[in-house]
Amino acid sequence: MNDFSKASTAPEGCLPEIKAVAGFLLRYGVTWLVFFLLCRIAFVGYHFDKLHGLDAATLAGIFGYGLYIDLSSSCYLVAVPYLLWLANRYYPIPKAAAVAKVFTWCCFVLAALITGGDLQSYQEYGAKLNAMTVAYLRYPKEALASISSSPLLLLFGLAGLLVVAGVLLQRALCSGLYAERGARGVRAGLFRALFGILGAGFIFLGIRGSVGVAPMNPSFVYFSSHQFANHAALNASWNLLYDFKYYLRHKGNSFVYLPEDEVKSRVERILGRGGPNDTEEVLTTKRPNIVLFILESWTADLIGSLGGEKGVTPFFDELSQNGVLFTDFYANGYRSSYGIAAVLSGFPSTPEGSVLNHPLKMERLPTLGGSLAQAGYATQFHYGGDDRFDDMHAFFVHSGFKKIVNRDSFRKEDMNSKWGAQDHVLFKRVIDDLSGERTPFFSAMFTLSSHEPFEVPMQPVFPGRDEASLFKNAVHYTDRSLKGFFEMARKQSWYANTLFVFVADHGHSLPLHRSDIVPERYHIPLLLYGEVVKPAYRGARRSEIGAQSDISATVLAQLGLAHDGFTWSNNLFNRHRNNYAFYNSYTGFALRTPEQTTVFDNVSRKVVLRAGAELSEARQAETLKDAQAYMQYLYSRYAGL
Repeated sequence: MNDFSKASTAPEGCLPEIKAVAGFLLRYGVTWLVFFLLCRIAFVGYHFDKLHGLDAATLAGIFGYGLYIDLSSSCYLVAVPYLLWLANRYYPIPKAAAVAKVFTWCCFVLAALITGGDLQSYQEYGAKLNAMTVAYLRYPKEALASISSSPLLLLFGLAGLLVVAGVLLQRALCSGLYAERGARGVRAGLFRALFGILGAGFIFLGIRGSVGVAPMNPSFVYFSSHQFANHAALNASWNLLYDFKYYLRHKGNSFVYLPEDEVKSRVERILGRGGPNDTEEVLTTKRPNIVLFILESWTADLIGSLGGEKGVTPFFDELSQNGVLFTDFYANGYRSSYGIAAVLSGFPSTPEGSVLNHPLKMERLPTLGGSLAQAGYATQFHYGGDDRFDDMHAFFVHSGFKKIVNRDSFRKEDMNSKWGAQDHVLFKRVIDDLSGERTPFFSAMFTLSSHEPFEVPMQPVFPGRDEASLFKNAVHYTDRSLKGFFEMARKQSWYANTLFVFVADHGHSLPLHRSDIVPERYHIPLLLYGEVVKPAYRGARRSEIGAQSDISATVLAQLGLAHDGFTWSNNLFNRHRNNYAFYNSYTGFALRTPEQTTVFDNVSRKVVLRAGAELSEARQAETLKDAQAYMQYLYSRYAGL
């Protein structure tokens, strides 16, 4: 017997319509609320290690505040079946129940897949699945390479279980809802319309989340000083759609905190504009060759000379004993495109996207390669992968690199990883290309072997198939390949007059599963090495705080070249520079000074971390204003490029 074979015997009046509308909304709503509860349990369980330090009230808040945003999410998903059900009560719609069922099941599948993606996104980046992450699907080969080291069987298994749970819930709670039609008659029809509209109003109110000025947004569920608790309370599906809306629409400056005149004065003070320039000269020559290594994901947590795990980068640690090592140095952002822009143009990243993805903005930036080319340097850039990924190729061209080597430049048999040529192949190609290059030259390269999926042509040194062990082996392989590079380089005629600069493109949450707000997540190496380093500076460990954006000014200053156009780049060897670093996560930013690191979340509009010395409330307020002023001014300059 189909859904439409049962004639209604309900009495004509308002009570049956109230019961019908309330019953539909309650049964469908509970279905989705329970489904999203299971999704949240999966998130908390998958990241169980991050619950350390959370008290019972905070744990309860994850689910209590989460219920609030789940209600909004559920109302979105109830709307279509409700309108179909309402229309069916006036006129029979063939297969109405089947259409609603298919729609709901498809939503279960989509929400479960989003949840699975969210689990791994948070594991790798410390950030919820967002529009920027999904946008990388436009590079399917690289996206597949990135996720291939993830526990895909587990993630798809969890997603499958969520779908099964959703289907069982729908069958248990929503069966038969489309079987009954409303009573006939004008009076019954008017009541049906009235309460149908009221039901739609309740759905709209649930979607909006409040009757106040502000509609539902992430701030409604940011209840804790622990960012993990706030992120766990967010509904992954709702958050992704919200982020897409925010990502795609034209936006003004969402980082406005202070009056413009105050912002300008604070930033000028931080940047040290107008101050004295007394640069320590650490090189023996003003025109060395320069070889720049941008090392994929080299976090300080794996570098023994920076206080990280010993034995992972023994060759780098050996080099650091004879070079200038900056021990308090940070990535400006958390993605390669952010780091490359910061290193090569001196422009810090912003939370809302990389300047590389905006050609008109990118082409207005000064570049280290361009400045060196104007000074007579030959320029090369080497990358073993596809440099069209993340619009890197256009940036390399803009940066003045006359020779650009990418995956198309290697033999097919050298394409021995999912990303392209492994690092030992890349390093051999750099040596070959430099053998015939005129001097002085600037040769930059970007490694790839220590990127997920961490597949390297080396017997494992660190046992285990977990991601942390794979990551350590991949970094160790790159370190071993660096040793091979220097064995070849030391035989070259150009070696004695060459400055080698080592920096990472960004840090990594692995191997210690760092949160995206803590400074350790962004702590990376900066090492200057070579026979052109004055003997008095070899083995120096510099405690100045700096970031990737400072490299351009630092290098150019050592060569005696102008760097005034690099507004955001701060010469690390200027004895009078202010000691600071700025970095950002997906939703916030941080200012690190010798006194304290202040981390501000722009969603909750709150300070979420203060690390370092205990400061007075007045001093904390000043530090926060400095951080906000820097971000406000940076974003206004970014928007105006």
